[in-house]
Formats: sequence, C-alpha cells, structure tokens
Amino acid sequence: MKCFFSPFLSLFSVSRFSGKFSVCGMARHACITVLTALMAGTLPAASAVAAEEPEDMPEIVVTASRIEEPRSDVTQDVTVITRKEIEENGSAFVADVLRSETGLAIVQNGGPGKHASIFLRGGSPSQVVIMIDGVKVKSATTGSLNLAGILVDDIERIEIVRGAQSTLYGSEAMAGVVNIITRKGGGALKTAVSAEGGSDSTYRTTVSLSGGTDWLDYRLTGSYFSTDGISAAASGTEEDGYRNRAVSASVGIAPSERLSIRMNGRYYKDETDLDDYQWGVGMVDDLSYRQEGEHYLLSLRGSLFLLDGYEQVLTLSTVNDDLDSDDPDTSWNNWTVESNLKTADWQHNLYLGNATITGGIEYRTESGKYTSSTDSYDEKIDNRAAYLNGKIRMMDRTLVLNAGLRYDDHETAGSRTTYRVSASYLFTSAGLKLRSSYATGFRAPSLNELYYPNFGNTGLKPEKSRGYDIGLEQPLLGGRLTFSATYFKQKFDDLIQYDFATFTAQNIGNAEIEGIELGLAMTPANGIEIGFDYTNMDATDLDTDTPLSRRPENKFSSSLRFGIGPVMLAGEYLYVTKVYDSAVSRHLGSYSLVNIRSSYRISRQFDIFARVDNLLDEEYEEAGGYGTPGRSFFGGIRAEF
Repeated sequence: MKCFFSPFLSLFSVSRFSGKFSVCGMARHACITVLTALMAGTLPAASAVAAEEPEDMPEIVVTASRIEEPRSDVTQDVTVITRKEIEENGSAFVADVLRSETGLAIVQNGGPGKHASIFLRGGSPSQVVIMIDGVKVKSATTGSLNLAGILVDDIERIEIVRGAQSTLYGSEAMAGVVNIITRKGGGALKTAVSAEGGSDSTYRTTVSLSGGTDWLDYRLTGSYFSTDGISAAASGTEEDGYRNRAVSASVGIAPSERLSIRMNGRYYKDETDLDDYQWGVGMVDDLSYRQEGEHYLLSLRGSLFLLDGYEQVLTLSTVNDDLDSDDPDTSWNNWTVESNLKTADWQHNLYLGNATITGGIEYRTESGKYTSSTDSYDEKIDNRAAYLNGKIRMMDRTLVLNAGLRYDDHETAGSRTTYRVSASYLFTSAGLKLRSSYATGFRAPSLNELYYPNFGNTGLKPEKSRGYDIGLEQPLLGGRLTFSATYFKQKFDDLIQYDFATFTAQNIGNAEIEGIELGLAMTPANGIEIGFDYTNMDATDLDTDTPLSRRPENKFSSSLRFGIGPVMLAGEYLYVTKVYDSAVSRHLGSYSLVNIRSSYRISRQFDIFARVDNLLDEEYEEAGGYGTPGRSFFGGIRAEF
C-alpha cells in the first residue's frame, strides 16, 4: 500500500458549415427505421422485454458539475444512457452502446476486442476524457483509452457531456467527457445470472451478487466473454478471436447521514488475436500475432458533511494497464507496456440554497514503461491543479448561470489556465429551454509523444482549444415529443502531429470543427418510443485545407421501440457518410446498419432475449483496411433470484 499512497502524500506537505443532408434523405432513412421495427416483429414470440417501470424520480446528472444535480439545472449539452437502454441494446461492450450517439463516432480496428477509439464532436481520442465512476482512465503512454475491453455487465448508466470540460477535468477534456457509472447494491441479497451465445462461436456469461442494509451496500460481478471473431484484416480469411475475463466490486458504507465511504475495484484480463500491416499492401493475415492485457482500477471515495451545506469529498485512485504483444513471425510486434495513473482529488462543495460552489485540488502522476527488443523508455510526469466552479439559479430557477476556472501546473507542459462560462433559461409557459456555453481547453503531451524512441519530443507544447455551443430543447404535445438542436464551433491550436521533416512529434497542426446536432424523441402512445438523431460536422485541418481523419461529415441514427406487457421489440438504423482516413490516404465508403432487438419476460425471475446485428449484411469500414462483422445472430437468458 505504501507505493500506492506515497505520491498522494506529497500533495498535502467551426469557419465552415455544410448541411449536405437532404430532407428526402432523412425521410428515406426514417422509413428504414419503420421497416426495421416491422422486421423485428417477425421474430418468434419467444424472443422478445419486460414491462416498463415508471420513472418517478427526476433525472440526476453528476458529471456536468461534479455534483449531483437535476438535469433541469445542467447548462451543458448532456446525454444520459440508462441501464434500461443498455440492457435493451443487448451489446456486450461499451463501444457498441455508444456507436449511434449524437456527435460521437466509434472506430474499431476489426471485430470484438480489437482497438476501439472514440471521437466526440470531432475531437480525437486523446482529446476526450473517459471516466469510470468519476475516475479518469486512459493509457499514460498513448494518452487515450482503448474502449474495446470494457464490458457493460456492471454499468448503471453512461453520461456524455459535450464540449470542452477542461475547467473541471483538466487535460484531455477538450472535446468532452464520457463518465461510465457502475451499479451499486441494496436491499435483500440478490443473485443475477445471464448467458448468451451466437455467431462466430460467441459466448458470454455474467454472475452478480448484490444487497445491502441501512448503512452498507455491496455488489460483486464476474463476466466472461469469448468469440472466434472475424479477420481483423478486411482482406484476410483467418479468424482473430478474443477472450475477456472480468470482475468488479463495489462496497459502500454510510455509518451516519454525514459520512459515507465507497470502494470500487475493477479487473479484467483479455487476449486478442491480431493481424499485421505490410508495407505497400496494407492489412494482411498474421497467424501468430497475439496481444494480452491486464487492466485494473481501484478507487476510494469518502464524503463528509462537516456542516449543513458544506461537503468534503476525497478521492484516491490508481489505474493500471499492462500490455504484452507477441509475434514470433516479426521483430516489430514484440513489446511490453506498463501504464499507471495515480490521482488524489480533494473536493469541497458548498450548497447555498439556489447557489452551489465547487472547488478543489488535484494531484496526478502518470508513469509509463515501454520495452522492445531494440528500444525502451521508463518515465513519469506529475500534474498539480486547483479548480473552482460556481452555479446560481435565479428567477424561480428558470435562469441558471455557471462559471468555472482551473489552474494546472504540469511538469512538462508548464502552467495552464482554462475557464468555462455557460447559462440556460427556461421559458416556463412554452417549456422551451435555451442553453449556451463558451470554454477553453488544453491537452498535455502524452508520454509517447514526449519520450517514445525516435519519435518523442520533450520540447512539445500542450494543445489548446476554444469553442462555444448554442442549443435548445423544446417539448411538445404534452411532453410526448421533444425536439433538440445544438450548433457548435471549436478551434484547436498547436496540435501534436508527426513531422515528416524531423521524423518526430511537433506542434504543427491547427484545426476548426463546426457543426449541428439535431434530435427528436417521440412517444406517440404508451409503450411506443421513436427517436431520430442527426449530426452534420465540418472538421478541417486549417494548414492543409483537408478533412480531419475519421470524422464523418454526416451521421444519422433512428430507433423504434415497442413494449407491451412482457414483450419488447426494437429496431435501430445507423447511416454514416463517407469519411476520409489518413491512415490509408483515401475515403471510406458510406454505409447503413440495421439492428433488431427483442426480449420476452417469462416470469419475474426470467427473461429471454435475442438480437440481430447488421441485419442487411452490409460490407463497410470504420478504419481503412480493417474488417467489420457481417450479419450476426445472438440469443440468451437472464435470471434474478
């Protein structure tokens, strides 16, 4: 334990915009959504979900301001994916649940278990903060998180906050934050078991135990996932499998109303088969290339109300990722990486009636060790930060004003100050909510960008950003229809890119991203839900006047859900226009995906479910040269006692 806590002790001594998506095109895609739902209805009645449970409590968001608050008080653009939506989606991995979300793109290098990156509002994977229960998770070496191995089995909800959030979350939060919030126990002891099987010899099983008393809650979850997979190389024929063994635990103790302590732990070990890149040819089969990883997160969070309205929150965490790459057929695919993040955060919350003030100090150390047969490095960097955020609710809580400031003292990037201001106003007579924000952000260079042999540059400056958004939310027809729209624009300076003149990383990039996000949610009748989401984005490299890599210009998704009694049927449709991929120096073709889901509640204890992914067997690419799954069938059973 000394090695874990010792670092903590030191703390306390867009100019273009194109709307190239026709109304006729949207109508065509909407029709496909309806057809999808009809196709879902052709499944056997034995595969189909539980009756909806009413949601009486107001929706609570914790990520936007680092405190629990009703969604009506949030001044940023936020999306919440609930546990019900995660279960009905049916996918095993977080990356697949996020794939159709507005303003967000997932790029996966092959099938299940292969490297999955997230792009949010045009920001790169290293410009998006991913958190689990409020703890930042990433590779200290690459500066971003591989989402591929994160299973959904113990996840309660996912909160997505779009736009620069560096004021509260520091480096990397230039494009937004995704907070994965895990499930907690409570009540009498419960046991839940699920098993699923399907295409490509896929098998998945989960077992959980949970319960609690007035002062204690606990939950333990174990999962196993295995698949023969598909070829990671689009041109390959050899199957590249994947296996994942995961366990997570959460224990909460509340000896009094003023004191609570929560301990969270996650561990998973995975093995994946990979393919290789051959110069002049592209991705090709590699029969022996394999990668193993061990990943864990431990966190301890204590909350203490010293006085009424004054809360202190201390969070200690450590995140570790160890990777071992092995390929006896090559010399360059053999290496090991050890990455670790340790964080201490001491937060203070003042609840002053219609005003809240949140401030704190944070210390983080990032360490990474890379070793291959020819090169290596072993480095670490520290960052100290102080942050302050205030929110006031006025005019009978119809006007909400928010402002924040943060100071970071980074060991290599130097001193950086970021700020954010935002506001929202609710026209109570019409139900119309307007919101707007302006924020700055920064990203410190990763360890690879600083120290990787023959590439790193210790003279790098941090990337910087500034941007704003304006949005509205309008409920209609007594709340049965909700329309939302957001315009956003963000400028990035000093982007870190590979310089072909010096063969090293340099601050030579500048970009501008501009776009709109539209959403429409309808409940025409009880048990019927229809949704449409559309993103148009112009992401441009200002130095070369070319599109930024892997950012789709247009993305449209729609869904239709029908639930009555024990039956649930749903259809989903995703359309993505062509996108430029700099890794292969060409545009990837546009594609459409249709998925259907269904479930049937046999009794209070048992559900059976089934889904079909890529119903139309579309051939497409998310990353140039990498394969994607064809039509796939899955089914299983859930039980709770």
